[in-house]
Order: sequence, then C-alpha cells, then structure tokens
Amino acid sequence: MRLPQPTFGKVLAGTAIVLVATTGTAYAANTVGSADIINNSVQSVDIKDGTVASVDILNGTVTGGDIADASITTADVLNESIKSVDILNDSVLSADIKNGTIVTNDISDGGVTTADILDGTIGSADVGDGSLTGTDVTDNSLTGDDVQDNTLGTLDIATDAIDSDEILDFGLSNEDVAVLGAAVNADGTLHHSQGFSVTTSHLGTGLYQVDLGRDVQSCVYNATIGTTTAGNAASGFIDVSPRSGVPNAVFVDIHNAANTAGQDSPFHLTVVC
Repeated sequence: MRLPQPTFGKVLAGTAIVLVATTGTAYAANTVGSADIINNSVQSVDIKDGTVASVDILNGTVTGGDIADASITTADVLNESIKSVDILNDSVLSADIKNGTIVTNDISDGGVTTADILDGTIGSADVGDGSLTGTDVTDNSLTGDDVQDNTLGTLDIATDAIDSDEILDFGLSNEDVAVLGAAVNADGTLHHSQGFSVTTSHLGTGLYQVDLGRDVQSCVYNATIGTTTAGNAASGFIDVSPRSGVPNAVFVDIHNAANTAGQDSPFHLTVVC
C-alpha cells in the first residue's frame, strides 16, 4: 500500500513539537531578556566578535588585566588625563617631550646641574645681575677685554700690585704722584696751578697764603722767587711753611735782598706729598 506524502505544514508542526519537548519552552525571536539568562552563564563564545560597546560595560570595572599589553594608543587616552602617578619613574625620555615645551615651572628648584646644561649655551641674559662672585670665575681666566674701560678703582687693585712696567710713560699727571704747584703773581693773584682747586691770598707786604685744596700738613714744600711772565724778578729771600690753622694751605714770606723788609714778588711753589 502506498503511503501519503507529508505536507510542509505537517513537517513544521512536528519540528515545533520536538523543540518544545527538548527545551521545555518555545521562544519567539528577540524575546529573550536578562531575566531569562542565568547569571554568569554567558561566555565569550556566546558573544559575537566586535559587538560589545562602551555602553555594555559598567563604568570603572575594566582593569589592566582586561586589556592586552601594549594595545592602548594615544587615541584611547583622554587628553590631559595622564598624571605623574600614572607614569613609571625614570621612564620618560627626551624623545617623549615636545621641543620647546619645558618651562621653569616644570623644573624643580635647584634640580638643574652643570651636567644638564649644554656647554657654551649660557649667556648674559641667563645670569642674574650681580649674582656672580669671584668664586664663579676661574682663576687667571679674565683678561682686559672682559673689564669695561674706566671701571676699576683703587679698591679693586691690591696694594703694591702695580709697578712701573704697567704705567704708560708720561701717562701720570702731577695729581697721580701727589705733586701740587702754583705760580703766584706779586699782588697775590693766581697765575696758574697744578693740582686741586688752588686759591691764593695776599696777606700783607711779602706775605701770601696758598690753599692747595687738600691737606698738605705732611707734605714737603719748595718755593722760589720768579716771574710768571718773561723777565727777571727782583732778588730776595723766600720762606715757606705750613699755614697755622689751615691744613690745606701753606704760608709764604718774601723779604728784599737785604733781608730787612718784606717785599712783594712773584713766586713758584711746589708741594710734594
């Protein structure tokens, strides 16, 4: 006897009976929810590759153990979120730092040493005014070119340090060797002088005061009768001595040739201190 052929509907009905019999429950598409899944039962093989997104992961639950080594790039890191505690000590190299980005606030006070500074790169603008001392300068390394003209004073030069070899021939004036002088007219007016601010006074016949503008009490005096212009002066006697009560001045006393009376005469005075 020939059996009748099964229809599509009968086959589908039979399949549904088998599914119900083997699973106990029949599910329609997109109807399985979280409540239908046993906790901790979904595994990697159950999840399609590349389908888990940020919204699927609970914030703050991913750790270093979940991330493959050397797989995070700059695109994965939020700008300006890396801190010192996130970086391994002594692991940042020059190549990691953008040129020209380090400023003074990035450097620890007193942290830069000579080994950190490129030779020959420090200029005047990098050195604080008045901050260098003699200990910062190598002995015998400065030359005349390093010293500004006309800036050294007597306090900068050691006592007895300069000898004749260092002095320009005829380069010293009378003031440099403490030689003072004055040429005085017979009426007591000053004809010319060498030295400080020299002033003269006619105190009486043959009597004069010459103020040399500095203390000359410990100096040596020499005076001679002589004209301040061409010609010869009348002969006579001349004496010179410290001026009593006036430390900057000397007293000049001139007498006639017989040394019997005072006489007004021009004279030349030299004072060596």
